[in-house]
Amino acid sequence: MSFKKTKKENEVWKSDQVRQERKERLAKMKAKDGYKKPIRDKSKTIRIVSILVVLAIVVGFGVWMAMKNGLRQRYAKAFTVRYDADATAANETEENSESGEAEDQENSEENEKAAPKGEVIDTITVAEANIYLGNISQQILQGAGAFTQQGQDMLSQASMFSPEGTLRDDLLLSIEQSVKNSSYFYWKAKQEGLKLDEGDQEIIDSNIEQLESIASQSQVTLGHFLGAIYGPGVNEKVLRDFLEKNQLAAKYAKQVIDTFTYDETTIKQKYDENPDAYNEVNYRSYLFAGQDTSTDISEDSNAADSAEQVIDMETAKKNAEEFEAKVTDEETFRSEVKKLNSTDAENEDSADATENSDEDTTLTKAAKKAYMTPELGEWLFSDERVALDKTVIEEAGGYRVVMFIEKYKPQEKSYDSRHILIGVDEEDPEKTDEKSKAKAEEILAEYEAGEKTAEAFADLAEKYSEDQGSVSNGGQYKGTAIGQFVPEYEEYCLDPERKPGDVEIVKTVHGYHIIYFEGTMEKWYLTIENELRQADQQEFLTDVDLHTNITQEKGIKYFGKP
Repeated sequence: MSFKKTKKENEVWKSDQVRQERKERLAKMKAKDGYKKPIRDKSKTIRIVSILVVLAIVVGFGVWMAMKNGLRQRYAKAFTVRYDADATAANETEENSESGEAEDQENSEENEKAAPKGEVIDTITVAEANIYLGNISQQILQGAGAFTQQGQDMLSQASMFSPEGTLRDDLLLSIEQSVKNSSYFYWKAKQEGLKLDEGDQEIIDSNIEQLESIASQSQVTLGHFLGAIYGPGVNEKVLRDFLEKNQLAAKYAKQVIDTFTYDETTIKQKYDENPDAYNEVNYRSYLFAGQDTSTDISEDSNAADSAEQVIDMETAKKNAEEFEAKVTDEETFRSEVKKLNSTDAENEDSADATENSDEDTTLTKAAKKAYMTPELGEWLFSDERVALDKTVIEEAGGYRVVMFIEKYKPQEKSYDSRHILIGVDEEDPEKTDEKSKAKAEEILAEYEAGEKTAEAFADLAEKYSEDQGSVSNGGQYKGTAIGQFVPEYEEYCLDPERKPGDVEIVKTVHGYHIIYFEGTMEKWYLTIENELRQADQQEFLTDVDLHTNITQEKGIKYFGKP
């Protein structure tokens, strides 16, 4: 038998064997009915584990996407705000209590454990709380976004008040107060049926447009920029809802504050009760510095200051008294101080010291008693003072020579006005000088055809004015000081013939102003009016704080964190 024949027979035999094995495998796969059996895993456990692994992957991916998109911050509650109409001030509770200190402490502990009282008026999500944080931290974090790595590092710095807290905790306390007030104002606004108008929406649009502009300049999307400032969960819609809510709250607060008005009799009576609280003085003074040598001065300090002669208080007093004896009027006061400064400059051999030798640093004008030391204030504001009176007053750093010039009731004028601004932009075909003037005239005609009141003008200002600084306030500017506005505007308001209620179109570099003149007032009058208004505002806010309470919810653990 040849080798080739034997090899061929072996290959045939192997093929038959493989074919037979295949038939046997197929036979095993057939069911009794002759059809192919369904393929199944040998292990039921393996099938279950496989399904669970797939589900875990799907759920994990979903959670990751939700966290990335900020759904947790967007829906988790950070605060609940309640209004308690029956709340009483702490001092009232103390007056009504006849128990001892131990019982007071026990009651205090029970109150802390008790559930918060009152009607729920608002809930704040973590995203909303983070918007408050982003806004309040812009200056504190020196422009760094609160949710950037730099911002997070700064927020994690040690607290200024608590050894165990952080800067994030400090800001949280401030935010809680803002949330309380804003939630109360928003609740009241809804109760009174207040609505946002077109002017309010323009303010909100302007705020978002500014953020879009900053984002564009930084070459990032608005969403990315909002995330850096306000954290995950804050997109344009969330921010807009927040701004609308707070704009409506601000509208109610302004409505309340506008009710704080005071007549001329009330303000004059306030002045007469304590004139020197509002009067001002002009005076000259010069300090002869002295150091208390009754206490030991360290050798290191002496070594460092060896180039300068230490003047004790007795020597300073003597120098001040000698100076006082030499001065007889304002001119001699200035000249004697100039001599002293010239001598100091020669001793120091410094060109810088003589550079401003002609500058009059001795004169103080429009000084108020409230900002002086008690001794200086009592002397200057005494009814016995006459021009050129002089004295020497001891201070912590030496002895001051003082010369009285005059005391007076501040009568510089300021003015109140409202305006509707229609800007001019020659590059915009819809805002040419001709078209802007025509629009201003149409608005004035609309005013003239109506009730012609300050309230009616305010409504038109909110509807038409392009001045974002006053549009939400009915176009009003109160207490405008002379020189604060452009000349044409000021000349109109300060015209001696001007009367409250006058309305006219005035053109300035900003465009066409429809000005509603409300009146002028003297500085002392405005000071008292502002003082009364601030006192009433504080009383109002104190009452809001008394009747509202805020509690932290579980979501607060995500506050201020990416």
